[in-house]
Amino acid sequence: MYHNVQQSCPCGSGKTFTECCDKYISHGELPATPEQLMRSRYSAYAIKYEDYLLKSWHPSTRPDSLDLTTDTTQWKKLKIISSKDNTVHFVAFFRDVINGKECDFYLSENSEFIQDDKWYYLKGNELKTSELTKNMSCPCQSGKKFKRCCTSAF
Repeated sequence: MYHNVQQSCPCGSGKTFTECCDKYISHGELPATPEQLMRSRYSAYAIKYEDYLLKSWHPSTRPDSLDLTTDTTQWKKLKIISSKDNTVHFVAFFRDVINGKECDFYLSENSEFIQDDKWYYLKGNELKTSELTKNMSCPCQSGKKFKRCCTSAF
């Protein structure tokens, strides 16, 4: 499944997919920073582009394969909390089907990157994955309740 190139990029940059992550995912341009790589990998998950995910994963930690064809996850929004040196702290909002019911979740993670001949994803240190509730503090660290902040992603 490919994202419509004229729509907003899934990574939330505000640019079109063509202007943003597609140049890395489909056209071989190399991300210049860990944050650019993080955003493009998020977009690749959103459009289920396994090839790019594997190519951008460092060989020392890369799995042999991914199978996103049966994955029911719908990635809804990416919020970068911080990006420093080789680490990107982000919150990703997603919807998935659990026991036949659609549920909304978030994943908070510090992703580590390494630069060899180019930037690679090395590993993620998951901080938390949890189901979202409207009255919880928004995981994007805005200080607002989720219902007044990132619910628009859904």
